[in-house]
Amino acid sequence: MKAQTVIALSLAALVSLMAGLSQIPAVRFAVLGTLLPLTSTIVVKPLKDDVYWVSGGMGNTGLVIGETGVIAIDSQMFIPTAKQQLEEMAKITPKSVKTIVLTHSDPDHVNGLPAFPRGLEIIAHDRAKADMQLLVSDLNSNGFPPSAEIKHYMPTRTVKATETTNLDGVPVILVHTGSAHTDGDLAIFLPRQRVVFAGDLLTPAIGPFPGIHLGKHGSSLGMFASLRAILALDADIYVPGHGEPLTQAAVRQSLKDAEERRAQVKTLFDQGKSVQEAKLALNDVALKGAAARFPTFVETTYQELIAERGVGPPAK
Repeated sequence: MKAQTVIALSLAALVSLMAGLSQIPAVRFAVLGTLLPLTSTIVVKPLKDDVYWVSGGMGNTGLVIGETGVIAIDSQMFIPTAKQQLEEMAKITPKSVKTIVLTHSDPDHVNGLPAFPRGLEIIAHDRAKADMQLLVSDLNSNGFPPSAEIKHYMPTRTVKATETTNLDGVPVILVHTGSAHTDGDLAIFLPRQRVVFAGDLLTPAIGPFPGIHLGKHGSSLGMFASLRAILALDADIYVPGHGEPLTQAAVRQSLKDAEERRAQVKTLFDQGKSVQEAKLALNDVALKGAAARFPTFVETTYQELIAERGVGPPAK
C-alpha cells in the first residue's frame, strides 16, 4: 500500500475516532475531512549542506543535521505525516531528532509533535508556549484539536526576542521582532548556509498577501517589521510555511506588494468605504485551499483599522 494511502486511511480513522467525542464541535470534523485530500506524501528536499525542507502534508517543515543529531523545524499537522517525515529523514542520516524549533503555535505546525520521541528540547517563543499550554486544559483552543499526548511536548526553552545561539554545533539566529502572523512567531536563520525558515511570515501557496491571525494578536504592521528583519539577514533562500522556497528578491517584492495593499485599504477605509466595497474595488479573493476559511488581508486590515480608530466606516 502506498504511503499516501496509509496516511489518508490513518487520518480518516483519526477523524472518525475523534468525531465521537462530544466535546469537539462536529463542524470542525467536517472541515478536517476536507483537509484529507490536501494531505500528500511528503518529500524531503535538499537546500544546502545538511539543510533540508520538507514539502507535502499541510505545510513545510525543515530538517538540519547537527553534530550529534537532527534539528527539526515545526512538526507537521498530522501524526502519520510527521512519522513519515521521520522515516524519510532516516534514509538520509542515522542521527535522530534531538531538538525541535517551532515557528509558531498554529495546529499545522505543532499538532504532529507526538510523532517524535519524548524528552526532546523544544524551542518556541514564550507566547507560542502560552498558546500550547492552553491546549493541555482545552484541546479545542487552537483551531483543530491535537492528540492529548501534546501535553508531553510543551516547549522546554523559550525565546522572547531575537537571539543568537548554537544548536548541536549549528550556528542559529532565532528572529522575533514582535507580533506579525501571531504574537509568537520565530524565524530561524542559518548563517552558514544563508537559509531562513520563515514559518507563516511567508505563505505564497495560500495567497499573495500576509495572513494575520488577529485572534493570536497578529499585526500587519508588525508583519512588515518582521519581513524587514529577515530581509536584513541577507539570506539566499527563504523557506515559507506554505509554498516553494523564495529568493530574497521575491520576499522583498512580497513586502512591497503587502505595504502597497495596506495603503490602498487604508485609503478606502478613510473614504468611508465598507469592507465589502473595498474587497470589490481591490479584486480581493479568498485564500487558497484549507486556508479559505480565514479572513483575507483586506478583511484583517479593516478589523485592525476599526480597532485603531474605535469606529468603522459608515454603513452603506
